[in-house]
Amino acid sequence: MFDLEIFRPKEYRDTIRNIDFDALKQKGIEGIILDLDDTLLPRRDYTLNPLIYNFIEGIKDRGFKLCILSNNFSPERVEKFARELNLPCVTLAFKPLSGGYNRAIRILGLPPRRIAAIGDQLFMDIWGGNRAGVYTILVKPIGCEIKWYRKLMRAAEQWVLARLEL
Repeated sequence: MFDLEIFRPKEYRDTIRNIDFDALKQKGIEGIILDLDDTLLPRRDYTLNPLIYNFIEGIKDRGFKLCILSNNFSPERVEKFARELNLPCVTLAFKPLSGGYNRAIRILGLPPRRIAAIGDQLFMDIWGGNRAGVYTILVKPIGCEIKWYRKLMRAAEQWVLARLEL
């Protein structure tokens, strides 16, 4: 039987705002890999909300290094938000494959045990982060899915989460 533990996040929160970043610091976390779409902002947003900007600045002020890691097929969109947030980014990451995670880890210049990955997708963000050896935090997606294949993926994620009792 397939071991579902490979999908288990270290933490599961309703939103990125519910993460205790001070507790992460106490665990030795110094860097954060951030998913963009449906983690920081809805997938269809093209403008940066000032609340998100201030939230990210608050994380930086706590001394964390940050990097955006995105599977989005529009590198221009990801790079636009990364510029506005003054963050490095890795586009076309092909999560859960390890290449994008390895690039983000190199950008942060920290060992994986000192990095947390935050994302809304169990099969992309959390599985990929677990494979990379970083501390993983799953958040509920901000937006709702409109494409059939994404709805199917979300249903499969809910099935796994129920079996992991999260």
